[in-house]
Amino acid sequence: MSNNNNKSKAAIGLQETWASNISDYILLRRQQTHSAYKVVDAQANTEDKQVDKIDSSSLFTTFFVVLATHLEEGHTVLTIEQAEYEVPLQGQINNEAVALYAWQQQLLEILAMPIFALIDTQINTQTEDDLAAETSLFALLDILFAKGNQLWMQLSLSHHEKERLTKRFAMIARLYQRLKNTDLSFFTDLIKQQALFTGVDADIINKNSLSKINKPIIYKLNNNQNIKTSITFWLHRSWQAEFNLAQHISTILDQQVTPLTLSIPENLNEQQITAINVANNNAFSIITGGPGTGKTYTVAQLVIALQQAAESRDDQQDNIRFSTDSASLALAAPTGKAAQRMQESLQAALDTANVAMQLQEAKTIHRLLGIGRTGRPRYDANNPLGEDIIIVDEASMLGVELANYLVSAVKPGARLILLGDANQLAAVDAGAVLADLCRIPTLQPIHAELTESRRFSSDSGIGQLAHQINEGEVDIPEIWRLFKQDEALDFQYINTLQVNKPTYNKIKNSLSNKKNISKLTENYLSYINRIKKLLENPVEKSMPESVNETINSLMQTFNQFRILSAGHNGEWGDHYINNYLTQWHLTELKLPLGQNTWFHGRPVMILQNNYELGLFNGDIGFCLQTGEESNRLEVFFESKTQGIAVDLLNEEVIATAYAMTIHKSQGSEFDHVAITFDNSHARLLSKELIYTAVTRAKKQVTIYSTKVAFEKAVQTPTERYTGLALQF
Repeated sequence: MSNNNNKSKAAIGLQETWASNISDYILLRRQQTHSAYKVVDAQANTEDKQVDKIDSSSLFTTFFVVLATHLEEGHTVLTIEQAEYEVPLQGQINNEAVALYAWQQQLLEILAMPIFALIDTQINTQTEDDLAAETSLFALLDILFAKGNQLWMQLSLSHHEKERLTKRFAMIARLYQRLKNTDLSFFTDLIKQQALFTGVDADIINKNSLSKINKPIIYKLNNNQNIKTSITFWLHRSWQAEFNLAQHISTILDQQVTPLTLSIPENLNEQQITAINVANNNAFSIITGGPGTGKTYTVAQLVIALQQAAESRDDQQDNIRFSTDSASLALAAPTGKAAQRMQESLQAALDTANVAMQLQEAKTIHRLLGIGRTGRPRYDANNPLGEDIIIVDEASMLGVELANYLVSAVKPGARLILLGDANQLAAVDAGAVLADLCRIPTLQPIHAELTESRRFSSDSGIGQLAHQINEGEVDIPEIWRLFKQDEALDFQYINTLQVNKPTYNKIKNSLSNKKNISKLTENYLSYINRIKKLLENPVEKSMPESVNETINSLMQTFNQFRILSAGHNGEWGDHYINNYLTQWHLTELKLPLGQNTWFHGRPVMILQNNYELGLFNGDIGFCLQTGEESNRLEVFFESKTQGIAVDLLNEEVIATAYAMTIHKSQGSEFDHVAITFDNSHARLLSKELIYTAVTRAKKQVTIYSTKVAFEKAVQTPTERYTGLALQF
């Protein structure tokens, strides 16, 4: 089939399939339970009749699927609201005049978007770019209801896929019939009558009794001085995670800690001194700032004070909690790569201060908490961590559930310090914990923000570009001025795939154009030259120090340049770029083409933690020939003196690392960064994504993109809908 049909299949991946199945199971079990026990209580019978009357099962299934879809997109809540004097939009569906409020359109769009993507394949008047955004909801629903099952019957889909689409279509139709000619007040009354929904009130919150209530969907009515009424919905697990997170943070804040005796270095600025004092005097603190603002160096002063307190303690100083045991300090980050970078930065800060202290290994948060295959942590409120200071870097990558596990495992009297850049990408998991915590008024006293960057001076092009991207109202002309005037910034205009129904035609200035690809490959020539030398003089496995020195030097060369893509797919995605550079690599080294996925010099990235081999998600390694025979290949990783045979590594959790996604680059730094994306990545683009990519660079940024895609990206903030602030 054509690309259109591939797109159709992708669109009907329907992430909420699991939600639909679970909601069906819940309803079935509820029906079986009622039948088995034959409820005869008069009140229960009355409730059942009310439930049946308003068809509670369809409403429950609809909201369960909608919330699950939202959760897959990173949102922990769904909030619908209607202003007191809001006027509904007018439209026509099946020749019937219809008025829908904004909140009604919101619900219908969430449910119908996967099917609207299919409509694109059946409408010849539209291109592939943002169909749903360009066509009104009324027009799309009119097409959907008019053609119905015909739309997907014409596609090459499996019987199971067609069944799922039919079920989704029926769900949309029921919701539409339910919503039209209603207002939010009437809809709220319906929700209150649902047996599988439960509301949040002060009494429930005080008792935390929702944890004992077997209701899958939680809702809260919010009234703001009669100006706007809204309802916020959670899946029960999401509500519980946010509730528990807020409760545990409040508990930590109430803990008293003994301030350490600090010796503040003279080279710290006022913001850093404030941050140190905040962390020193509170059991919970947040230190945020962009690259080079000194977050790690600042927190190093507490580590130094901890060490000095341990050394000076005697038998009469029992009030000091700290011991010489390295377990008194824990360093952690969401990924292995971020943990490694954190440890290196902190150790460098200690060495700079001439403090003779060897830090223990920084760990991933999963490893720190003992989260194994079951997904449940070994350490929790009943079995807390033993450390007295827990420092977590790259906290912007924390999802709500992992953050909840972390704060619940902090022992009474210990300090928890979160470090991060609130402007970076949010977590892959649902929630935006760091950004949420930074906005909560009651937490402002324990939040210190660092804005003075030592990596990027006031006249640094990269620093200015990052600042412009972060602005609420982005100054597009100023950004283009920066690209024209600053030597550290370069924008390479590309053209992307153009739609020429019914086929796609490439046009000149694509990645395949020699001008573009040569600019990318030439930045890796220094790495290729080093690899050629190692082919002539293989690493000496019998000399661990020599191996370590060779790999560290090779890593420095490789880190001079990196390609960061917005997504995996498309001509400007990391999969295509890595395939192209692999062929270029093999040609340069005169190695056999396409015979083996493993070859001398292949840079690789670990995609999944492997504790047995001591490898973590994001680790970079090099496949090197270790003997005269070309089939003797091992992969060497930074800070490891021994290679790992390629047959011990699962190819499914390994990726070639000439190019990586921007998400995977978090916690890393490179001299020169090339950022690649085009119009096909439109749904992935955001200002946080571009900011994260730009700030991975220390000296040079080159962006390969279309003008339209870039301008859209820097003007599109990521909106994560969360309910954490409602819990404080």
